[in-house]
Amino acid sequence: MNVKKSTPDFILLIVTLVLLSIGIIMVYSASAIWAEYKFGDSFYFAKRQLLFAGVGLVAMFVVMNIEYWTWRKYSKTILIICFVLLVAVLIPGIGVLRNGSRSWIGVGAFSIQPSEFMKLAMIAYLSKFLIDRQKYITSFKKGLLPTLGLIFLPFGFIMLQPDLGTGTVLVGTCVTMVFVSGARIRHFIWLGLMGLVGFAGLVISAPYRIKRITSYLDPWEDPLGSGFQMIQSLFAIGPGGLFGLGLGESRQKFFYLPEPQNDFIFCDHSGRIRIYRR
Repeated sequence: MNVKKSTPDFILLIVTLVLLSIGIIMVYSASAIWAEYKFGDSFYFAKRQLLFAGVGLVAMFVVMNIEYWTWRKYSKTILIICFVLLVAVLIPGIGVLRNGSRSWIGVGAFSIQPSEFMKLAMIAYLSKFLIDRQKYITSFKKGLLPTLGLIFLPFGFIMLQPDLGTGTVLVGTCVTMVFVSGARIRHFIWLGLMGLVGFAGLVISAPYRIKRITSYLDPWEDPLGSGFQMIQSLFAIGPGGLFGLGLGESRQKFFYLPEPQNDFIFCDHSGRIRIYRR
């Protein structure tokens, strides 16, 4: 199908570039002290972020010039490749284990996370799948059930890593697409109830997930363990006042966090709300 190319959405492009620039500045602000101590170069992590940003921008401009019908044509092939990567990442020797999760595949000096590509692949293929089966979407047996099977198959592989956060984002995005496509509300009510039960089961099945919830409610119960990050975020707000301490002046990045360049950004930068003043 020949579709006339439209001009880019410049407002969206500008917003994307502004957010990217802010992100790079924040990475430098959060990581400069740790990078200087560990590598002797305060710009170490900022340079890497700039490299990734450059690769991402090139990929963005390439992808934005590909007709979206092309993604529909090759969506099944892309999905299969992503499934292969999801399986490969679970194989010791191929998948890289970090902080208890086997979610990355090493590629030279870098690594890729297949679950991130799977999210995009599922959006492309599920869009085609829902269009092709539009007449069945109101039927639970012929429409919703096969669609749910398609959604929860990659979710299952992601949970084997395990990565509940990424899996939840994938399911949430796909279920929203199914809802917009015209599925029955009553089906979603039952689906929501079953989803809550299933989500609760996943949380209960892993002690560290329960600790995340309990530490949020009472971080001082385990201040040096599960509550450490939450407490650091509270300390970050305290001295910041209404407008914060200013760029580069935050305090929690001074060796209070094990990986400030990759941790909770709220801990690395000064807060915006005054909690107390001594």
